[in-house]
Amino acid sequence: METQFTRLCTEFGWQSPARFRQVYAATARKLGEDEELSSRQYQRWRQPLPPCPHPARQRVLEAMLGIPLEQAGFTVPLHRRSGPPPAPREEQEDVNRRSFIALAGGAAMSTKLPPPPRAGTETVMDLRAGLTSLYGLDDRFGGATVGPLAQAHLARVERLIKTTTYPGTIGRQLRLIAGETAEHVAWLAFDAGDNEKAKKHWKHALTRAEELQDNSLAVVVMASMALMSLREREPTDALDLARKAQAKAASWAPPSLMSILMTREARALAIMGDPVGARSTLAKATRAFEQERNERPVPDWAVFHGPAELALAQASLFTEEGHHKAAVDWLRRSLRHQETNYARNEALVRFSLAGSLAQAGEAEESAHELTSGAVLLTEVSSGRARTSMQEAHSYLELLNPSLAAASTAHLIA
Repeated sequence: METQFTRLCTEFGWQSPARFRQVYAATARKLGEDEELSSRQYQRWRQPLPPCPHPARQRVLEAMLGIPLEQAGFTVPLHRRSGPPPAPREEQEDVNRRSFIALAGGAAMSTKLPPPPRAGTETVMDLRAGLTSLYGLDDRFGGATVGPLAQAHLARVERLIKTTTYPGTIGRQLRLIAGETAEHVAWLAFDAGDNEKAKKHWKHALTRAEELQDNSLAVVVMASMALMSLREREPTDALDLARKAQAKAASWAPPSLMSILMTREARALAIMGDPVGARSTLAKATRAFEQERNERPVPDWAVFHGPAELALAQASLFTEEGHHKAAVDWLRRSLRHQETNYARNEALVRFSLAGSLAQAGEAEESAHELTSGAVLLTEVSSGRARTSMQEAHSYLELLNPSLAAASTAHLIA
């Protein structure tokens, strides 16, 4: 006997238990729920008057189907029924205006408008796959190149939120992806050198995080803003952001993510003239990273962190203290640990190394690293990296004007 649930499964191509369980596991993984589902349970749901799943399974099924379970033939208690996500006040006012216009127009129109399209779990998975690909492109090509693509992705997500129908579970995921994409647009703007645009989109992402009460999104926004504050030599802001992020992440974050936040706290303390506190905090960051056992999933944005980043942070602490030869040693360590798919990060480290070598009195080695880093800018479009290159060149110019002039011919204009 065909039921509402079996009809939907047929429409989605999930007739076989194996295929249904595969899609269920993928959706559960995205939602952070248990992926296990037996064929027997699937068959029970296909029967007339299927039993209502427990809340976690309900959340996964509603994400898969794109509708509340009561609309799929399940008997769902009133207190567990899903409604549409509450819209922000400005969006609600826009809905009211559109409703008024539709009612007014309905009096003069005899044709019925088609219903808006429906967004479901496949929409969410497609949008998330697109965001994941943007992270990879950023690592290889830099913010100036990838920024417009991310901006277009954000526009698509926001359009789907406004123009499609969906149950509360899907609506929450769409808004979360919008916040995560806004954060990445901000990051790319920062990397391209447009800090004002970055601040605007980070503020938007933080608003989404607060609206959804999603600490994971809030943490990545604060971590990114802390890095920009370090770049702008505003250590008090960086310290405040890093510590607030740690407080929000402490109960759920994997050790490597906590290590990132501690590293940024250590760098802020170093700029503020607290070398003891900076060294102690960086030691904690190193220990946290060494405790990583992959028992908790590491967010996509945090997978870059490792020995290369920790060595770079140690070098920055020595630089703040004026120990440039010690900084050179740690920067070389960072280079040895750099992965080939992080071309921008390698360029940034090479320019830091070139600057430290110049300040340590090693003009020829500085020129060599400066030229090697400049070559990477033929494939990476990063305003941050270009600024770092110019800073390193200025140190070399102070040490050896003629060598700096000769190296200028090799730099990207």
